Amino acid sequence: MNSSDPGSTSVFPATRWTLIGHLRDDAHSHAARHALEQLCSAYWYPLYVYARKFGLNEDDARDAVQDLFARMIEGNSMALAQACKGRLRNFLLTSLKNSMAHERERQSAVKRGGGAAVLSLDMTDAEGRYVTEPASTEADPEQAFEKKWALELLQRTRDRLRASYALDGREAIYDHLAPALSEGERWQGHAQAALALGMNEGAVKVALFRLRKRFAEALKGEVAATVEEDGDVREELGYLARLFSV
Repeated sequence: MNSSDPGSTSVFPATRWTLIGHLRDDAHSHAARHALEQLCSAYWYPLYVYARKFGLNEDDARDAVQDLFARMIEGNSMALAQACKGRLRNFLLTSLKNSMAHERERQSAVKRGGGAAVLSLDMTDAEGRYVTEPASTEADPEQAFEKKWALELLQRTRDRLRASYALDGREAIYDHLAPALSEGERWQGHAQAALALGMNEGAVKVALFRLRKRFAEALKGEVAATVEEDGDVREELGYLARLFSV
């Protein structure tokens, strides 16, 4: 994969666990801080959903996620030694569970970031997102986390793909054809897209074929950045498909 292609590059380093390595080796370095902020932006909301489904209220759920990442950047071991293998989402969820258990054991701890390193992590609208989303059919916190992780990953892939089209001045093509990424073969908007884009239907079909190919490559890149071995990518992609199967 060409790491210079904004449509296929992951928000994570190509070496996958490199960002965790930065935290383990020197949590106060610029590289570690930048890596952790990338990690926060991609995973804080699925973790917040887990905490809420687990039974924490709005403030405590926000505190739990903030505390998790703050302790990581402060260099707390917190299972970082185990970060050399496995799936990134499983590592983070296990770390959150450990952090929540630790918090229950130290009720006198300072909350809401007191004394902790400040991260560029905006969780002000966390509850707004949580209460306005369609009610999850998953009562189990871990299942809710998995589904939200998958949705966030797909949205991140779409955002980056649209950005790559925008760089070429072709965002209108992406915007009119993007619904086909969700609907698959059920999508019947070829004629409408052709009219809006000033293209014939044959050209629209070719553009859609290319869009789907680029999306598949970009999604594969996102997934590959969060697993230990390349062989795990196919399994993860299959897991994504099963999560959203009817």
